[in-house]
Formats: sequence, C-alpha cells, structure tokens
Amino acid sequence: MHLNHFHKAVILVLFLIPSFAMAQADYAIKLNGDTIKGNLKIIDYQQIDRVQIKTDKEKIILTALQVRNIRKDKQLYRPVRYDNTVRFMKVLIDGYLSLNAFNPPYQNSWDGRYLTKMDGTGLEVPNLGFKKSLGNFLSDCGDIKGQIEKGKLGKSDVEKIIQLYNECIQNKTTAPTAKAIPVPDSENEKVRAVNNLIAKVEAENFSSKNDALDILKDIQSKAKKNETVPNYLIDGLKSSLANTPSLANDLDAVIALLKK
Repeated sequence: MHLNHFHKAVILVLFLIPSFAMAQADYAIKLNGDTIKGNLKIIDYQQIDRVQIKTDKEKIILTALQVRNIRKDKQLYRPVRYDNTVRFMKVLIDGYLSLNAFNPPYQNSWDGRYLTKMDGTGLEVPNLGFKKSLGNFLSDCGDIKGQIEKGKLGKSDVEKIIQLYNECIQNKTTAPTAKAIPVPDSENEKVRAVNNLIAKVEAENFSSKNDALDILKDIQSKAKKNETVPNYLIDGLKSSLANTPSLANDLDAVIALLKK
C-alpha cells in the first residue's frame, strides 16, 4: 500500500513539473535588457498598458514604457505607440516591417491589425483608402508602392506585402552603396546631448531615476549607431522626467536633436 501511494505521488509530481515549467516560461524584458520571469498578466489602461509579473518572491507591475517585449503563453508581445496610447500588441509577423494584432477600443478580440517599422513609425491596416495609405507608408520601396496603388496587391495580400517589403529593405541594407557610415561619438551632437543628460540624471535623486537611465541608455545606443529613436522611447523619457523641472531644458534639447 505504501509503495502504491509512493508511485502515485511520483506520477503526480511528474505531471505537475511540465505545468510549472510552462508557467515559469513567461517573461518580460525591460528596456535595459533585464529579464523578469514569472506569471504574466497584461492589464489594459486608458493611456499606457501595464504588465503584472508574479515571481516566487513578489508581484511587479511595469508600464509598457518600461518594457522592450514580453512573452506570455509562447506569444511575443511588444509595446506599440497607437493613437496617443501605448499598447501591448501581439507580434504576428516579426521583421523590419512587422504585423501586430491589438484589441480595438472596448473590445477583447485581437482583431485589429497594425503595421510597425523598426524606425518607430506605424500604420493601422486601413479599411478605407488602403491603396493610398499603405502605398505612402511603404513608399521607400517604389515597386511595392506601385503594385499596391495599381491594385495588384490588396488587403488580402498583407502578409505577402510584408514579405516583399522586408526583402526590399534587406536588399537595400546589404547593397554596398547603402551601408551606413558610422558617425564618431566626438562628431555626433545627439550622443553628446544624451551623455550630458545621463550625467545630470545620475546627479539627481527622484523616484523614476532608474527608469529614466534605462531609457537613456537605450537612446544612447541608438544615437551612437545613428539610428532613428522610436517615439515610445522619447515618450517614456518625457514621462520618467516629468517631475524634474531642473532637467527640462536639457530634456527639450535632447528631444529636439532626436527628432531632426
């Protein structure tokens, strides 16, 4: 009898281990690259979504401005700037041009579709004016823009359009004439301004200091590579420094340079 009970207990544990491992597979990656593992719950907010993470030790809540991406139930989500809000969206196709799913207002259907580029720009897949809106959004690949505007590629071809566009960008990136020339830090006005703001933030003492530094380090990395800084990072920086008027002028200077 004792052996039977022991065997049953072992079998029960073996069944529970995969479930526990699956639950622990969820994680959130912060802007500074730190990973927090636990049970995740996405919380819709009017302006900026949150994610709640239950770890073995504590419950943590992060805003969409503090997170690079999250993985929940094997699904990747990213924060996306949408209509003056920041939403966690499901990543359906990942690339330079990505396709994301989102919940339209007052719904919980994930029926909305939103396109994002790595430069931080985005466009909701339009029902009206599809040819003009999408053609303009993808105008840096003229052949694709032409096929859309001529009706050769329509709304039912969104996945094909994304594939063709990403191939176009890849070809441009790998072409010898398209290689970006790195800008030395000493010559990069953006980097100098960001470095100056980082130094001033480090000298201050305020509640969102760590969040501001995390965002600034991400911005610094992009500025050094002469890459476009996404709007959600700029908005996150504004939010984290909103209660530090002593840094307002430096913040304005950095934002003006980043938007050039």
